[in-house]
Amino acid sequence: MDDQQKNFLNDWMMYHEICNRERLGWKPPHIAEFLGLDARTVKKYLTMTEDEYLAYREQLEQRSKKLTAYEDFVVKRLTDCDEASAAQIHDWLKENHSEFPDVDEKTVYSFVLMVRQKHNIPKVFTSRIYEQVKECEYGSQAQADFGEFNITDVQGKRRKVYFFAMVLCRSRYKFVEYSDKHYTTQKTILAHEAAFFFLGGYPKEIVYDQDKLMLTDENLGELILTQSFQAYQKDRGFNFRFCRKADPESKGKIENVVKYVKYNFLRGRKYFDQHTLNKEGIAWLHRTANAKVHSTTHKRPVLEYAIEKNYLLPLKPSFMTEPVRQEYSVRKTNVINYQGSEYSVPTGTFRPPQTIVYVERSGEEIIIYNTSSQEIARQTVSPLKGTQVRNNNHYRDHDQPVRELVVKTADLFTNPKMAVDYLGEVWQSHRRYARDQITQIARVCAKYSPQELEEALTYCCNEKLYNASDFEPVLLSLAGKQVSTPARALSEAHSPVKRHRIIPQTSNMEDYKQILE
Repeated sequence: MDDQQKNFLNDWMMYHEICNRERLGWKPPHIAEFLGLDARTVKKYLTMTEDEYLAYREQLEQRSKKLTAYEDFVVKRLTDCDEASAAQIHDWLKENHSEFPDVDEKTVYSFVLMVRQKHNIPKVFTSRIYEQVKECEYGSQAQADFGEFNITDVQGKRRKVYFFAMVLCRSRYKFVEYSDKHYTTQKTILAHEAAFFFLGGYPKEIVYDQDKLMLTDENLGELILTQSFQAYQKDRGFNFRFCRKADPESKGKIENVVKYVKYNFLRGRKYFDQHTLNKEGIAWLHRTANAKVHSTTHKRPVLEYAIEKNYLLPLKPSFMTEPVRQEYSVRKTNVINYQGSEYSVPTGTFRPPQTIVYVERSGEEIIIYNTSSQEIARQTVSPLKGTQVRNNNHYRDHDQPVRELVVKTADLFTNPKMAVDYLGEVWQSHRRYARDQITQIARVCAKYSPQELEEALTYCCNEKLYNASDFEPVLLSLAGKQVSTPARALSEAHSPVKRHRIIPQTSNMEDYKQILE
């Protein structure tokens, strides 16, 4: 059985399955959803007898298809992205084949449906319906929103892309900007400027969602804008309106644009870099998003925009955004959490019960200010989350107490300079126990005269005995006293002066002989 016979058998079984479920009481939309077909196709098949369906099939097989040459391309794209819509396939065909003929959208839809059935690539139908908002006057309103979508990069890894979208409500003319990082308030302002430049002006009113990048609080309709966005809105002079929470229907136009961007442009696309994605996005706007006939207005946005742009407010000189400082809490460990990583601030910045600092992003650095607007730290932003970014200059000088102890102990000697050098060597030789070593030497110094200390210090420096446990035995030896405890430092190998040798106590062999007898 060849492929043509298999396809005919599959279609014949599908026709009988449609008729059988209709006899069981199923409605055409339910049958279409169950079988992965278009509801119009199901309705058409239900009006046919078996003979009429066979004649219809024969007519389809004899008819030549304009798009047959593109079947392999469509199969590959549907295999890579089985959720792709016919409209998205249409755009891909125009993008990748400059010779693609000017055909009706219904032709492409029928061709894609045929390819899905022939190669068994079903599509899961999902829909999200919004109520229609009253039509606006030209230039009176635009809607704006943010979106994010996971796409695959050229290395096959999944990564998240963020985008800002704006649509003119009357003409449905769209603008979209893409970013590989989260939008900040300052970045949102720059995205507005890019949109206004693309549109050649701006409308009298813009409708937003209640986003924290622009709105800090809302209480029974009383809106409080962020400081930076309020300055921007005042400078540009457009009005604004924020929708109620969980009320997407009041801005259905931009909601549909966000969905359109996700499932017509981003889905199935490979990510190279932010610049390339924005370049491809602008081409998509001109080629498809603003060129195709809109399903609601039945007009091309680009032609309607030619009228609406005359009603837009003229562009003023570019708005210069001021650096945005965001508020952060300092933790007890004197660090702040910025975009998932920890950045150190000088020790002592935190003061209980709470300490607030302000962070300003400048290129690849963050600048941290205290509440008096004084800069206290500057750190390089880590590209990875979970990183601990430390500046050693921010931490307490733990050597300061030891340094003060060295100076204080050196004053006990008649030659403080030599004493500082000696105690410094003791410090370096015993970093972990430097405080204990120097404290022990200071305690010993209190028992002896300056002359004895000077002589012992000179000897220890010459013999390089940098240990507190050697310093007192040297003093005892120089004083002519016998040391009962053997000293490691004053062994015969280290002491060329006979009078400084410490003779250890030895056992009497006669005592052992008596025990053995």
